[in-house]
Formats: sequence, structure tokens, C-alpha cells
Amino acid sequence: MSTEILATGVSEFSLAAVEEAAVLFFDTRAPFEEWLQTLESNLPTKSAEVVECTDDTFQIEGVASDCEVVFDGILKVDGTMKGNIRSAQGTLLMTERGHVEADVDVRVAIIDGYLEGNLRATEHVLLNSNARVSGDIHTPSLSIRDGAVFEGQSFFLERLIYSEICKLES
Repeated sequence: MSTEILATGVSEFSLAAVEEAAVLFFDTRAPFEEWLQTLESNLPTKSAEVVECTDDTFQIEGVASDCEVVFDGILKVDGTMKGNIRSAQGTLLMTERGHVEADVDVRVAIIDGYLEGNLRATEHVLLNSNARVSGDIHTPSLSIRDGAVFEGQSFFLERLIYSEICKLES
């Protein structure tokens, strides 16, 4: 009988200790949810915005999804884009904050952000040190700086083949 009282006392003590310890721990779920909501409320409500536009340069910031961007000149991406990017004679310039999920067809691509999709450049591709590219690259000239990450395959074709492809697409 004394062992039953001892066992009961131990289990009551353990349960009380667990409940007391649980009160001491801080529940991070509620503050995390509040923080997440503030992040979501600070996101731009517009789909995308051209924030700078000169004769041949466009800079896009914000979030653009399911869009097709066709341009001439220079397209500077400093935000998030999903869709397709095309320019027979243009240059794509992605900053470190650029995040693009798209298939890209341009003349020159200078990537310093995150690109997920296939990239075809008829002249040159440069992956700067902060570039993260996931997809295949088709170009006659590819430069990869130290620190860049490229996951995919690269295909090198002669410039003459690319110029014929551009003529057919135009």
C-alpha cells in the first residue's frame, strides 16, 4: 500500500512539474503569425510597377505574376516576376533582389539574382557572383563568376543559328 501512495505521489508531482514548465515556455506561434501578417500587409498590392523609364531602359519593381514581358532596350528587374520575358534585341539586367520564374529569350542576360526557367540569349549570358540559376541556358557565350550557382545544362550553338532563329520568330 505504501508503494501505491509513493507511485501516485510521484505521478502527481511529475504532472504538476510538466504543467509548471509548460507555462514557463514562451509560445512562439502567436507572435510568428502576427509577424507574418505584417509582412503580407506590406507587400505591394499592384501586380507590378514600372518605376523608371527612359528611352530604352525599363526598371520593374514589385510583384508580377503570370505575365508576358516583351521589350526593346534594357529591362532591369529588381522585384519578383513570373511568366515569360522576350526581346529579340534587348538586355535583361537582374539585380540581387531580382527573382524571376520565367522562360527568358533575350539578346544579352546579366543575372545577379534568382532565375528559375530556361534562358536563351542570342549573344551573351553573364552570371554574376550572386546569381542563382535553375534551368537550361542556350547561348553562344556564357560567363560564370565565382560564387554563382548554376543548376541545369548549357547548350552552345553558333551565333549564325541564333540569328536565324530570331529572324523566324520576328
